Amino acid sequence: MQRFFRSFLIVIMLVLAACGEAAQPTTTTNQTSGPVVGANDLLISITYSPEKTKWLEERITTFNNQNVQSNGKRVIVEGKELSSGTARTQIRAGQLQTTIWTPSASTWLEVLKKESNNPTIAEADPQSLVLTPVVISMWKPMAEAMGYPGKEVGWSDMLALIQDTEGWGKFGQQDWGRFSWGHTDPDISTTALSTVLAELYAANGKTSDLTVEDINQEKSQQFLRDLAQGIKHYGSNTLVFSQNMQKYGMAYISAFPMEEITLIDFNKQAPNVPLVAIYPKEGTFIHDNPFIVMSDATADQKAAASVFYDFLLTPESQNLAMQQGFRPANVDVALASPLTAQFGVDPNQPRNSLATPPADVIVAAKNAWANNRKPANIMLVVDSSGSMRDDDKMDQAKLGVEVFLNRLPSKDNVGMIGFSSSPAVLVPLATRSENMANLQMQTQGLVPDGNTSLYDAIDLARQELENLKQPDRINAIVVLSDGADTASQLSIDQMLGNFGESSIQIFPIAYGADAETSILQQIADFSRTELVQGSTGDIDKIFENLSRYF
Repeated sequence: MQRFFRSFLIVIMLVLAACGEAAQPTTTTNQTSGPVVGANDLLISITYSPEKTKWLEERITTFNNQNVQSNGKRVIVEGKELSSGTARTQIRAGQLQTTIWTPSASTWLEVLKKESNNPTIAEADPQSLVLTPVVISMWKPMAEAMGYPGKEVGWSDMLALIQDTEGWGKFGQQDWGRFSWGHTDPDISTTALSTVLAELYAANGKTSDLTVEDINQEKSQQFLRDLAQGIKHYGSNTLVFSQNMQKYGMAYISAFPMEEITLIDFNKQAPNVPLVAIYPKEGTFIHDNPFIVMSDATADQKAAASVFYDFLLTPESQNLAMQQGFRPANVDVALASPLTAQFGVDPNQPRNSLATPPADVIVAAKNAWANNRKPANIMLVVDSSGSMRDDDKMDQAKLGVEVFLNRLPSKDNVGMIGFSSSPAVLVPLATRSENMANLQMQTQGLVPDGNTSLYDAIDLARQELENLKQPDRINAIVVLSDGADTASQLSIDQMLGNFGESSIQIFPIAYGADAETSILQQIADFSRTELVQGSTGDIDKIFENLSRYF
């Protein structure tokens, strides 16, 4: 089964690579403190993905303290944390020299081989260190209302609840409102792409042989559209959703696809309400973590790497990995805590696996998701008060807005409000394709001057969105400001009170190193979103990530 999932991930990553996309866009590096290496010692290096940091840092230290020998020399291991996509890029460019590479999935090696046109860049047939399946995380009381754990739950059950106008009232829980869920972007997330493919398998009642023709059928397209109606918002990565679920609890969303290890980590924080893992009855996928020895390592280094691998596969090492929430790759190690119901998982799941689709099917699935995702109405609310002239803030903000606009789907409705001493609608809501030229012109025409009418501007954006009366879309206000309100007619309590039971979400960006964040944080907490803090050096990246919410 491990070989099957590796094959599936290889196809996914090759598709992403061909499209110029990286499944892990965030660069994360951390060099462990260098060990003391004697003249007769043999030094090997290992580069690992961030989710394995805690486990491998401890294992490296323990290994180095055991005076392990290989070919008559003491083996010393030096570790470095680096995001999988970044490591692949640096290896390809000759910027990273490492004896061993362990990305989040063995697929990255296949991508590296293809991109470098070097099929022998690493030793053949790397073995896995640990495994973790993809699950749908759901609040335990909500899962129990749907029949968990006695009844298997799947996409069809979620769809029925999304379409039920009673929402959770169907189960006597009117206070929970309508079923809602979150979804990361399959352009950059393997978990998200696995989720989309699982939805399409479910739409066709298949567990194998999914075809482009299946995906292009109207019933498949409609299935994606119907599931999307339950989306609260999209996102760039799992961490944001997990953090918001910790902060806002059941009031945030009902469910979210994530890796099993992420769910276990969530429940280890002893939340007021735990999550449980739903392994969709229609089937799911698994992600693995390989131990890759690079071909340019010396014979002595390769021998030492083999010794280190054996150490990592020992029951002691595998049990320590399991304590972090991984499933052991060593088949002789029995599953144990935290892979138990106490932490919301079922060690006997998943029972159903889905067959690997070919690359053309994956491309069709990505296109189907893009064409049938939940559309959005977005009001951009941009601060043009006098303080925005400091530190090149206004020019950088214009750059960020441009990045944001270029990334939004053309069918999304986008408008703009500018505010200083008073707010004004600069561009009324219309499709991005219709409004693009005017949005760009108005953005470039912003001149910093005057005071800050933040609350009045947000209230004006609310009115513009409510006038559309389109609850079948994500309705959102994106606010860029560097300071507290100084000129509004409304107080913050009056402004927030005007939202009532509205589903409109507010996404505030506190801009600049000197930004006053307390008020914007209060607004984010009210809307159950997150406050994003940016500076003139990263505002374009912030807007790029934010665009993935819609």
